[in-house]
Amino acid sequence: MNDSIFMETFDKKSDFKNNWINNSWKSPATYKLEDGKLKFSTRPNTNDRVKIRSKKTFTTGSYTWRILVPKFTLFEQVSVGAFLYHNDKEEFEFDFEIGSGQKKDREKIGLKPDEAIVYCVSQFSPSNSSHFPVKMGEYANFRMELIDVQGFYLVKWFINNKLVKELQTNVKSNTEFRVHCSLENLFFMGDTPSKSENTVLFDAFTYQK
Repeated sequence: MNDSIFMETFDKKSDFKNNWINNSWKSPATYKLEDGKLKFSTRPNTNDRVKIRSKKTFTTGSYTWRILVPKFTLFEQVSVGAFLYHNDKEEFEFDFEIGSGQKKDREKIGLKPDEAIVYCVSQFSPSNSSHFPVKMGEYANFRMELIDVQGFYLVKWFINNKLVKELQTNVKSNTEFRVHCSLENLFFMGDTPSKSENTVLFDAFTYQK
């Protein structure tokens, strides 16, 4: 049974080692604890996908990531990920994907030059994606709530405590998720490959039952 509260402030290497594991995909594990933050970086002109995941699993409750949103170069293919993933017998995923975004997606929601795009996504059961703005160069809270509704998850996405999306899913509410933090050079998050090193700082993560 999971604890009712799990908090990570990224300031103790021993806690970090006990609670998280490398999950980078075909790329170096270029993350480290630095000045009380979790810092990720990706290399220029690569498909780096640098990720960690929690050792613990979680179900219903509130999940909050506090992130310093980078000042992205517009239209470059890089994404900060704060997401929940399950891949036991079936695959389920609920995401915040944060980046510059493609020009067409930015224009669709009228983003200003100093705003990043946030994709709030259910990857499966059902597949569903919506986009919202967030200020670049500032700390922001990204929160998901997973609520049991008649045995299935209702998922709510919040940006800085504002409810931006909710979705009733077909995912059973006893399905256990691992928490992920990432920085990835993902092609669908922009129009051009990233030509420079990218970094992001995660300040904290909190789960509350």
